Amino acid sequence: MASSAAATRTAATSPASAGTRSGRPAARVQAKPAAPACAKPAPQPLWTRNFVAGTFLNFFIAGNYFMLMVVMTAYALAVYEAPAAVAAFCASAFIVGTLFSRFTAAPLMERFGRMPLLIVGCIAEVALTALYLLNEPIGALIGVRLVHGFAYGVCSTTVATVITSVVPPERKGEGIGYFMLSITLGSAIGPFAGIFLANNFGYPVVFTVASVLVAASIPAALLLRPGTATKVKGSSSRAVAEVEAADDAAAAVLAAAPVEEAREDAAAVADGPRAVSTPAAAADDAVCPVCAGTDTDCPACSRVPSTHLEEVVTAKVEHSPLARFVEAGVLPIAVVCGLLFFGYSSLLTFLTPYATEIGLARAASVFFVVYALAMFITRPFTGRAFDRVGPHPVMVPAFASFVAGMVVLAFAANDWMILGAAALLGFGVGTVQSCGLAMAVRVTSDARLSVANATFYMLLDVGVGIGPILLGLVAPLIGYANLYLAMAVVGAAALALFLVVAKTEKGVR
Repeated sequence: MASSAAATRTAATSPASAGTRSGRPAARVQAKPAAPACAKPAPQPLWTRNFVAGTFLNFFIAGNYFMLMVVMTAYALAVYEAPAAVAAFCASAFIVGTLFSRFTAAPLMERFGRMPLLIVGCIAEVALTALYLLNEPIGALIGVRLVHGFAYGVCSTTVATVITSVVPPERKGEGIGYFMLSITLGSAIGPFAGIFLANNFGYPVVFTVASVLVAASIPAALLLRPGTATKVKGSSSRAVAEVEAADDAAAAVLAAAPVEEAREDAAAVADGPRAVSTPAAAADDAVCPVCAGTDTDCPACSRVPSTHLEEVVTAKVEHSPLARFVEAGVLPIAVVCGLLFFGYSSLLTFLTPYATEIGLARAASVFFVVYALAMFITRPFTGRAFDRVGPHPVMVPAFASFVAGMVVLAFAANDWMILGAAALLGFGVGTVQSCGLAMAVRVTSDARLSVANATFYMLLDVGVGIGPILLGLVAPLIGYANLYLAMAVVGAAALALFLVVAKTEKGVR
C-alpha cells in the first residue's frame, strides 16, 4: 500500500499528471532537452556602441595630448623666450601630472563612479586646452600643463577601465589591440597636425584645433552606456555585492546545478576564468568530466593561472596600504612594459638630433608616421593571435623586433634604414603595450579593473618620464648611436624579464 501510494504521488507530481490536473492536454507538456553542461557559448560581439564610443574618445584625448606635446617646448622658447630647461619642463610637466593621476584615478572611480568621472575629466580637458590661448605667464603655463596632464591621466585610465570591462573575456587580446589603435592614430595624426599648424598658421590655431578635437570626447562619453558592473562605486563591500549579484544572475541559467555550484561557475566565467568548480579541473591542463576525452573546447572550465611571481608579489602587497592604489598581480608585467618604454623614450627625446647629426633628418620627419602605420597594421593580427595561442608566441617576437629596430637605428646609413627601424619598433612597442595590458586585465575582477589599469599605465609613465632625464646624462658621454645600441640591450633585458614573469602563463584556449 505504501509503495502504491508513493507511486500515485509520484505520478501526480510528474509533468504529465500536472498537465492533466490543470486541464491542459498532457501531450502539450514536453520536457526540453537539457543543454550540455559545457556547451560552447555563442561568441559575444566586440564592436558594440560602448566599444566604438570609447575607442573614439580615447583617440580624441590622445590626439590632443600628442598635438600639444610636440609644440610646447618650441612654444615656450618662441613666445616666452624661456631657457631651454624651463621650456622642456613646460612639455614634461604634463607627464608629471599624468603620473600623479595614476595613483588617484582608481580611488576617484570608486568614490564617484567611472562614467561621472570620465565626463568631468573630458570637460576639464576642453577648458584646460582653451586656457593656452590666454598667453598666461610661464609659471601659470606650467601649472596648466600639470593639471592638464592630471585630467588626461584620469580620462585615459577611466576609459581604458570601462573598455576592458565591456570587451568579452575570450576576445581581450583582440579588443584591447583595436582599442589601443586609437592611441596609435593619435600619436601619428597629433604630432603631424601640431607641427603643420604651428609652422603655417601659428600657435593660437594649434590650441584652437586641439580644443575642438578634445571637445569631441564629451559626446563620445555621453554615448557610453556600460553595464551595471562597470559602474561600481562607493565602498568595497558595495563593489563585492554588485559582483555577487551579477554572479547570481548568470547562475540562474544553470538550472541543473546546485545554487552554490552555479555561483562558483558563474564567477569563474565573469572574472575571466580564474577558478573552476569541478575538482577535475584543478590541474593546469585538466577539463571537466563532461569535456574529458572530447575535442570540444570548454571555455566555462578553462582558466588562465597567475604566475608564481604574481602570487609572491600579491602576498606582499595585498595587506599593505599600497593595495588601495596598486593591483599587485599587474606589477610584474607592468614592470616589463615600463622597462621597454624606458627604451622607447629615447626615440621621443633624441631621434631628431641623432638624425640631424647623421644627415637623415628628412627620414626622421616621417619616422613616427611609419612607426604608427606599423602599429596600425599589426595590432589586430597580434591581438587575435594572443587570444588563440597566448602571450609567448606573440610577445617574444615583439621584443625581438624592438631589439632589432634599435640595432638598425644605431647603424642607420640611409633613409630606408631609418624607416625600417621605425617599422620594427612600431610592431615591437605596439604589440608589447597592447598584449601586456591584456595580460594585466584579463585575470582581474571588474571591481579592481580601475586599479589594474592605473597600475599598468603608471609604470609606463615612469619609464617614459625618467628615461629622458637619465638618458640625457648618458647621451653626451657615449653618443647617440651607442645610446641606441644600449637601448637594444634594455630591450633584451625586458625580454628576459618577461620570460620570468610569464613563466607559467598558459594563455587562453
